[in-house]
Amino acid sequence: MLHIAICDDDKILLDNLTKEVELWAQEEHVVCSVEPFATADAFLFAWEDKKDIEVLLLDIEMPGMDGMELAKWLRRKGERLSIIFVTGNPEFAPEGYELEALSYLVKPVKREKLRGALNRAEKQSGQGAAILAAVSAGEVEKVYVSDICLLESRDHETVLIKRDGRSIFCKETLRQMEQKLDENSEAFFKPHRSYLINLGYVERISKRDVRMEGGALIPIARGKREELNQAYMRYFRKQFRQHIPHAW
Repeated sequence: MLHIAICDDDKILLDNLTKEVELWAQEEHVVCSVEPFATADAFLFAWEDKKDIEVLLLDIEMPGMDGMELAKWLRRKGERLSIIFVTGNPEFAPEGYELEALSYLVKPVKREKLRGALNRAEKQSGQGAAILAAVSAGEVEKVYVSDICLLESRDHETVLIKRDGRSIFCKETLRQMEQKLDENSEAFFKPHRSYLINLGYVERISKRDVRMEGGALIPIARGKREELNQAYMRYFRKQFRQHIPHAW
């Protein structure tokens, strides 16, 4: 299920956006929940309790903590949910762009613009590509590709580590898992024969190892560092192009 939040202090607009998102989900056959919030503080209270929101439609100018402050707080915490700004002032665009906002919608929000932004957010969310990992004889677990931080080979099995720190022990070799992921994503790289990493979760590349979000240090095999650097730059150049704000 795709979890969507809408945060706006204008009750009429909040209600209208909620109805429009629900209509979009119905017509696009997207299973989702939509939760409205009248203030940034109310959203934060719910977020701290359960961090399951994947898409946030966010007003910028609100009393108390405004939308830009909320977005900055989320990004400082490393949260990757898709943010769609809803604003009456397009002058905020440059600042929001630095926060990797998916889109900017100017009030009054046009239906086609809203739906275009939601379609892009849905593709970026965990509702996108997934693989089936064999966890025991006859049992499999669906894992969204965007949730995978890294994989480690151990004997003839693979330990899959998710972005929330959870480990899944798979009854498949690293090579088999790599083939599955290559069919769904360009984000993975093998810096060492025993590891496969998601470039989106790399924090630092040094001479001998890669530091991943969460603190894991992954060794870099001899002769792999330059190839890793090039793959990392290609990946983020592509992400940069995808995050250029779409016209409102």
